[in-house]
Amino acid sequence: MKKMTFKTILLAAMTGIVCICGCKKNNNPASPEAGIFIDHGFIPIAVGAGQNYSAFQTAFYSDNYIYVATSDGIWKNNLTTKEWSRAGLDGKKITAIYKHPMMANKFFAGAKSDNTATLKTMYISDDAGVTWKAGNNIIFDDFNKRYEDYVCFAVRPDHPQQIYANLGGGKSMAVSTDGGINWIRPNNETGSFFGYPCNIAFLPKNPDAIYQGAESPLDDAWLGKYDISNSDPAILNNFQKIVNMAVWDNRRPNELQTNLFTGNDIYVGQEGALSKVSESTNKFIFKSDGKNFPYSYIYAIWIDPTDTKHLLFGGAQNGGDDMNLYETSDEGKTIKRFTDKMGFTKPNIREIVNTNTYPAIIVNDDGTNKVKLYLYKSKN
Repeated sequence: MKKMTFKTILLAAMTGIVCICGCKKNNNPASPEAGIFIDHGFIPIAVGAGQNYSAFQTAFYSDNYIYVATSDGIWKNNLTTKEWSRAGLDGKKITAIYKHPMMANKFFAGAKSDNTATLKTMYISDDAGVTWKAGNNIIFDDFNKRYEDYVCFAVRPDHPQQIYANLGGGKSMAVSTDGGINWIRPNNETGSFFGYPCNIAFLPKNPDAIYQGAESPLDDAWLGKYDISNSDPAILNNFQKIVNMAVWDNRRPNELQTNLFTGNDIYVGQEGALSKVSESTNKFIFKSDGKNFPYSYIYAIWIDPTDTKHLLFGGAQNGGDDMNLYETSDEGKTIKRFTDKMGFTKPNIREIVNTNTYPAIIVNDDGTNKVKLYLYKSKN
């Protein structure tokens, strides 16, 4: 198939709006249409977001602000003024940020260990990031003599005080039953697993099971489910792999996305793929063989709340410097790839989150240590 490329760039200096046409590259090519990227500027200092810091939860939206985890604290962007400002934990490398889904202005953040026995690695804000306090009793690694990294968070539906976290050591998890102040390891475990960090998520209407996406042991990619004990939320039972290597090959899960409006579906960003998992069924919305598309590691997923067949997703390539941003309006039957690098040397799409208007795209320029925010208005 002949590759179709059509590029149009329209700069509006006064409004910061950029119109970009990508190219379509799929089994059912169609004429590409321009979307509008509304430029909200760079974080005003050299920082990184994602990849080496926040592997999963890099950004969220709250009350007209986008909050971003960076290598130097948390930053926020005012979506009205487009101005960046700090939002706490200055000087710390932030491993994850998370907004409590049931308690207004309650945020969680992980901070990367400096391998000393004193630096706390988990923080809570009850005032939308104005002030932060460390958890009193967080998970300590007795072998390495340091606090464990907290790499993602999930609140159990209908149980606002029960917070779950995945730790930096592979499958390792932690549980709090008092809103995040005190933590224990599930199932009376005494140490952490070795391996790549894993992601966790709940289905919003199912408080009885927690899902984990992992590559553990190495070269074994899967999505699994644990049942939560009725009598003790720190007891996880009946582990089962829902999707495994037979379906995914070795496509490590990088992102788990669930929403009220997507029901029992879990959207999984992977190495070279984007899957929708429904019960025990896996559908590849995007799948690269290295020829039809670049082998994009998908870190960011946005599903349109008004039409779940419309998705925006992206990430980066291992060693590549192309733009890896995609859009589909028919759940993967046709896929538009945006090819313009928009001035970045090595663009990495780290997160795409819903706002009160358009989805917000966090781009980390891996080549220059800069972070930028766009709002994207689709033509679909």
